[in-house]
Amino acid sequence: MSISPQRQPISTAIRAFATAPLRNAALGLFKQLGYQSDRTLATTSVAEFCDQFDPNQHLAHPRALKAKWARVEFLFQLTDEELSKHTSLFKDVSIKQSLMQSYVFLAIELVAGEYARGKLADVARHVNRVFPMPVMVLFKNGHHLSLAVINRRLNKKDDRLDVLGKVTLIQNIAIDAPHPGHLDILASFSTTELSASRRTIETFEQLHDAWEEVFNVELLNRRFYEELSNWYFWARGQVQFPGDLEPDAPTRNATSVIRMLTRLIFCWFLKEKGLLPDKLFDESKIKQVLIDTDDDASTYYRAILQNLFFATLNQSMNSGTGSEKESRKFADEGSFFEQKKQHGVK
Repeated sequence: MSISPQRQPISTAIRAFATAPLRNAALGLFKQLGYQSDRTLATTSVAEFCDQFDPNQHLAHPRALKAKWARVEFLFQLTDEELSKHTSLFKDVSIKQSLMQSYVFLAIELVAGEYARGKLADVARHVNRVFPMPVMVLFKNGHHLSLAVINRRLNKKDDRLDVLGKVTLIQNIAIDAPHPGHLDILASFSTTELSASRRTIETFEQLHDAWEEVFNVELLNRRFYEELSNWYFWARGQVQFPGDLEPDAPTRNATSVIRMLTRLIFCWFLKEKGLLPDKLFDESKIKQVLIDTDDDASTYYRAILQNLFFATLNQSMNSGTGSEKESRKFADEGSFFEQKKQHGVK
């Protein structure tokens, strides 16, 4: 599975939201992704933004959650001029006249709280009622970011009107520790990777379709399983497993790789839930405790994964009374002698 070289700079731009003002951090992130423009306007408050852009009070609707807006920033309006100037997108001079001749980028900081996907989608939909062109909304909620794009199309009966369709979201990007999956999605959304993907992008409709495809959860899941499948078919020809239970090597390798994959996916799920320490999957930390970490060695499997799969997870639940009842619990961290007292803890 390929790792985007843009992961680190995008991660740095996301982490800036922890300390930098919303406007500066948002502009920095979009610049890193290849989207920037001098067509901008600074607003001092949510009230000023509404006075300037929402005379019809679309944002007064309860589902717009305006009362939960701590801050809103009009970042910039992106046109074909900026995209052709800064990237290899929109090089064709025959830009079609249509509803989407530009895109507005906004950043909204919400009062810290729980916001379901549907609520963020409603906010994005009501924000899009305010502007005559599509709006991409970057949400900041506490220590997380979300991005929303909306499908807008011309009304089939009246081409002076447009229809607001589905809102597509990438949600809960952790500011302090961005998930590699989110970083890869954002990298795919960047103008650099869109330009390299051999897509035909000459209009904002085509650009929006590309964005929507990047954010589409169903397509992301499909891509994940395709990459997993490709890795499986490659890996089963590279590995060797003991032949004591299954003498036929192809069958043995195929079955064993599937078992290892399912166990690893389950362990990764536990890690994401905070039930397994990140350091078990951190190469730099592992190199500090293992004697041999060469690619050809199986030390990591024997010392880490084998103990995790069998000595830890494949154990009976707590039973009995007294100290025996606590045979399965979180072991205490500490020195060698302190950890020695944890012997027998699963």
